Amino acid sequence: MFAGYLSDRYGRRTLLVSQTFFSGIVGIVQSFSVNYFMFIIFEFMQSVTSAGIYSTGFILILEIAGEKRRVLSGTIMCCVYALGEMLLGLTAMGLKSWRNIIRVFFAPGLLAIFLPLIIPESIRWLVAKKKYSKVEDIYKKIAKVNGLNWNSIEMSVYRQLNSDNPVIKNNNLKQQEKKSEPIKKSSSVLEALSRPKLLIRLLGCCFCWLTNTFVYYGLSLNSVAFAGDKYVNFILVSFVEIPAYFLSWVLIDYVGRKRTLSGSFLLSGLFCLCIQFVPKDSWSYAPIILYMSGKGCITMAFAAVYVYTAEMFPTTARHFLLSICSMTGRIGSILAPQTRLLAIIIESLPLILFGSMGLTAGIISLIFPETLGCKLPDTIEEAENIGRKSDKKTVRIK
Repeated sequence: MFAGYLSDRYGRRTLLVSQTFFSGIVGIVQSFSVNYFMFIIFEFMQSVTSAGIYSTGFILILEIAGEKRRVLSGTIMCCVYALGEMLLGLTAMGLKSWRNIIRVFFAPGLLAIFLPLIIPESIRWLVAKKKYSKVEDIYKKIAKVNGLNWNSIEMSVYRQLNSDNPVIKNNNLKQQEKKSEPIKKSSSVLEALSRPKLLIRLLGCCFCWLTNTFVYYGLSLNSVAFAGDKYVNFILVSFVEIPAYFLSWVLIDYVGRKRTLSGSFLLSGLFCLCIQFVPKDSWSYAPIILYMSGKGCITMAFAAVYVYTAEMFPTTARHFLLSICSMTGRIGSILAPQTRLLAIIIESLPLILFGSMGLTAGIISLIFPETLGCKLPDTIEEAENIGRKSDKKTVRIK
C-alpha cells in the first residue's frame, strides 16, 4: 500500500527502478545469511523492498500502452511472470542450493539502474501532475524513433491527452505548464474512498484479489503433492498459465472484462469442486486434468483482475487503490501454504475451500461496471461514471 502511495506521488518509473535495485541488493546479502535469524530479517526486508514491483510495472505498462494494446501489454507481462515460475522450477531442479538460487534470481535486479535509458515515465501520470514539458519531451522521442514530424502530430497528441481536462486551453504544452490552473475535479485518494460507489467497488476488488491469490498460490503449492517429480509438477502447473493468459487476452478484449473475470472464477471453482467426485480407483488422469483446468481458469482471473482493477479507478489514486487490493491479496498468499495442513483433517478440504471461494468471487465480480472500450479514468467523476454508454469512446491519433 505504501508503494502505491509513493508511485502516485513520485512516479511509476522512479519506484520501479528503486525497488528492483534495492531488492536485488537485499536478496544477494540474504544469500550469505549465517543463521536463521539473519535470513528471516532479510526476508522481511525483501518483502518491504520488493512489494509493489509487479503492480508498479503493470501500472506503468498499462498507462504507456494505448487503449488497443492495453490488454495485450498486460498479457505479455503476465506470461513473463509464468516463464519466471518455470525458470524457478528448472533452476531449483538443477542447483538444489537455496543460496545459489537466490543469487541467480536477485542479481539481475542490480541492472534496474539502466531502465530509465529505455523506459519512459508514465505519460498519464505526468499529465495528472501537470508536468507538460516532460510529456512533450517523451512524445518528441516517440516521434523521432518512428520517423515522424513532431510539429505535425503535436495537436493530435495534445487533444488526445487533454480532451477531458478542463485545465488546458491551448496547444503549447510548455506555456501551459506555467499558466495552468488548479484542476477543479477531485482526484485524491481520500475523496475516492468517500464515494460509496468507488468504496463498494474497492471492497469487491479486495475480495476478488484475496480469492485470486489464495486459490492461485494454493493450487501451485499443492501441485507437489501429486504423484511424480515435484519439480516437474510445479513446472507443468506453471506452464499451463501461458495459454491461459493468451486466452484471457482474447476474452478480455472481445467478450469483456466482467464476463471474463466472473466466468474464470466460476469455472475455477467448479473444476476444484468436481475433483471430489472423481472415483479414486478409475480415471487416473481426470483429477490432474481438472486440477490443471482449475489452475488455468484462476490464472485467467489473475490476468483479468489486474487490468480490470486498474481501469476502474482514477489516475492519481490508481496505484494506491490497486496496492490496497494487492495488499489484501497478500493475505491469500500467506494463507495458501497452510492449506496443505487442512488435508490432514479432510483430504479434500483444501480443494473444497478453493472451489467455494472461487464461486463466491465469481458472483461478487458481477457488481463491477464493464470497462471494455472505455478510456482510463483520470478523475473520480470519470471513474464513477465508467461503463456507461457515453463513456465508451476513445480518441485516436490519425
